[in-house]
Amino acid sequence: MQESNHERPVPEGPQIKAETWFALAIAGFFITLTVFSGVAIWVFTGEPSLVLQRAQAFTPFGGALIATVTFCTIAWRGVLNTKQLEYQAEQIRHQAEQLGQTRRQNDAKDDENLAKLLMDGTKLLGEERESHVLAGVAALQAVVTSPRGAFSSQAMDILADLVEATYSDLAKAKIFDAAREAVNLGAAAGRMSTRTLRLTFADGNKRWVYAINGVARVTYQSAEIDDMEYVRFVDLNRVRFEGCEFTGVTVDGNHRNFVDCILSSCEIRTMTSGFLIKNAFDNCDFSGARFTGPRPVRKKDRPHPWQNLRDRGNWFRQENPIIGDARIVWEDFFEQVVPMPVDYDPIEQEDLTSA
Repeated sequence: MQESNHERPVPEGPQIKAETWFALAIAGFFITLTVFSGVAIWVFTGEPSLVLQRAQAFTPFGGALIATVTFCTIAWRGVLNTKQLEYQAEQIRHQAEQLGQTRRQNDAKDDENLAKLLMDGTKLLGEERESHVLAGVAALQAVVTSPRGAFSSQAMDILADLVEATYSDLAKAKIFDAAREAVNLGAAAGRMSTRTLRLTFADGNKRWVYAINGVARVTYQSAEIDDMEYVRFVDLNRVRFEGCEFTGVTVDGNHRNFVDCILSSCEIRTMTSGFLIKNAFDNCDFSGARFTGPRPVRKKDRPHPWQNLRDRGNWFRQENPIIGDARIVWEDFFEQVVPMPVDYDPIEQEDLTSA
């Protein structure tokens, strides 16, 4: 593929072709040979006393002739090497253009295949047979996990809608599990849905739930969440819990997204006044917890806003106290566990040594 004149680089100085340097080198060689032949006759046909004098007189001129021929030869080789490098660079550029064109064609073909997968998978979700629906979920999963990322947002939205439509239907548990897994795999690949989900479970019929990632926001209401599932939430800032029950989890941040929840046997590492007021705590470990924000304001003739913390088995270790406002007497709300002393019986120790 030839370049047009306006695409070729403009040389910065005068350019001499390789053929010109080659011709100069050949001409210089024959001129030097002729001159050396004539000088040799001139030197060796003279008087013996003048041979050395004539040879020394011609030496600088002979060296200049040889240097001129050498220079022309080197210049000729340099131009040849430059042309060869330019030719190789042109070949590489041409190959890069071909590879780029092939890659664009492949990308277009991949996008076409992903679009077909998206349409076929979406159609299969409307089938009656469970196996067909699961095949549709698998097709959409292939779209969201594809390295290309084309149509991944649309596929994530469809899968998120399927999660919301099946989470409470036990007859569609397999479909829900497949859709949930596909959305989570998409989230692991950096894909994100624009959907906002609200998963509500009837009071008195709470059940253990699974972490949903990769959506703009998800709200769990009246759900039960244990420590194994809680750590699977990738971005807790996108998760809200309302009236949920937690068992054995470690809470570190995300305080505003806990409302009317019950936390049992949990480890609390950070907390705010609102977090303590809006939720209930049973047998939780507050050792070393960091308290931030303002203290609660107690109104006259009203119980303390943290009254719900008392007499519920919540505690902290004396050697690892709560960090925060020094004016708060935490012992008024939590049990302070004192380290048990280690006693040694000298008599028993002596008997044990002698034995």
